[in-house]
Amino acid sequence: MITCGLDLGSGITKGVLLEDGHRVLAMTNAPTRGAPTETGRRVLESLVEEANLLPGDVQYLCTTGFARYAYPERDLQVSDLTASARGAVFLFPGTRHIVDIGSQSSRAISTSDTGRVLRFKMNEKCAAGAGRFIDRCSKYLQVPQPELSAKALQAERPKMVSSVCAVLAETEIINNVAEGVPLPDILMGVFLSLANRTHALMRYVGVVPEVTLVGGLVHSGAMVRALEETAKTHINVDPRAHYAAALGSAILGHARRQRLAAPTTTAASAAG
Repeated sequence: MITCGLDLGSGITKGVLLEDGHRVLAMTNAPTRGAPTETGRRVLESLVEEANLLPGDVQYLCTTGFARYAYPERDLQVSDLTASARGAVFLFPGTRHIVDIGSQSSRAISTSDTGRVLRFKMNEKCAAGAGRFIDRCSKYLQVPQPELSAKALQAERPKMVSSVCAVLAETEIINNVAEGVPLPDILMGVFLSLANRTHALMRYVGVVPEVTLVGGLVHSGAMVRALEETAKTHINVDPRAHYAAALGSAILGHARRQRLAAPTTTAASAAG
């Protein structure tokens, strides 16, 4: 059985094809750009092509993310909290605490050994507490996104950003530039500030090992270091955790499809 999970995020749409609930066939993503349905369809087409399948081979499609209700061809929709937890536990079975720093919000989630969400906490509605803050820093410091982490890791005396408002934080960073604070110190200060805000969420739900990072910032060594230094704990990191919500939705879609098929199978066996 082949299931698809689509994470229709505000910034990036991610997709995963899964066979029999445990073997990943394909993963891909594309910028959402305000058109989640169209982007989701393109991502699905790319997944099918990458896996060398036909569109009809996908037997069940589960959506998650902010636009999960907007995708008309879905068979099931699940919350991104539920999907991210299931995906994280799939990648790291020992996961009991999940950190998800998304474009619009950051979340800390405690989970059972089966990936069931036990408790969670989200940040306030401000860009300074989410991944978009890093995007904004990239633009007004004129440092390309792929270079941010490497430059930040060169910091010797990171300059923390104390403002909790993104607009005021931008002013604070501009002042640091004017005062001659080295660029790596400013950048690492940005990551540490985001880590500090995220750690407050982590403490609320209880930091219990193992801790797993999901979302796009799994690719940022500076973010991982900032989180580990702030939380004083090891953070599980896997590039595939960028797709944790899409992966989790594919897993949950497989489980739902099996449950729906079970009565039919039982009836057929009885008839035989």
